[in-house]
Amino acid sequence: MPRVSAQHEQAVRDRIVRAAIEVFAEHGFHRATMQDIVRRSGLSVGAIYTYFKSKSELILAGCDLITDQELGELRERLAAVTDYRERVATALGFFFDQFEEQRSGTSVLMTLAWAEVDTDPAIREMVRRRRREIVGPTALLIQEGVVRGELPPWLDVEGVAHSFAALLDGLTIEAIEDGPAYRREDAERRALAMLELLFAARDTAAPVPLEAAAPRPYVSLKASRAS
Repeated sequence: MPRVSAQHEQAVRDRIVRAAIEVFAEHGFHRATMQDIVRRSGLSVGAIYTYFKSKSELILAGCDLITDQELGELRERLAAVTDYRERVATALGFFFDQFEEQRSGTSVLMTLAWAEVDTDPAIREMVRRRRREIVGPTALLIQEGVVRGELPPWLDVEGVAHSFAALLDGLTIEAIEDGPAYRREDAERRALAMLELLFAARDTAAPVPLEAAAPRPYVSLKASRAS
């Protein structure tokens, strides 16, 4: 029997994962079945289970495939740009480009995942893995700005990277809320406004650290009225 090449095996895996991503986006993680994925992929049940033993494995593989493709294209775009501010604008533009391309697929999949993190360890790991993959390159780009003197040297690079990743997720949710009323130019302006603050702080002294408020029990309005 001729040996199947590694390239062919990878192509089959990718075909299965892409089918799973589509099915998850359409039906949700829990309502989707392996049989749905079999039908969408056009492969046999045996072929599916040769590569993936469960939906949980497919959830993680889907996250990895999406992330690898997105980071690969982002690296290609950034490689052609040398000016730092243009590099930042290129990275932000890539986010909106891929969001518009995937509004009915990956973006919906992520909102489903956020809602289901408490129901399946694989979904939680998918979300956490995606977060790491987003924050890592973002932190590198911010650190590049500090080294090149475009951003203030006192910047909390890790903190800003996490905050900006959260901002982009928030814009994703807002776009889904807006539906047909979504306008890319409005969302992009909001993200650029935050970046402009970082650039404007380049020549300023390190600020006095802002102290977090002390934790205290939260009393709801309902409880307040009852008392």
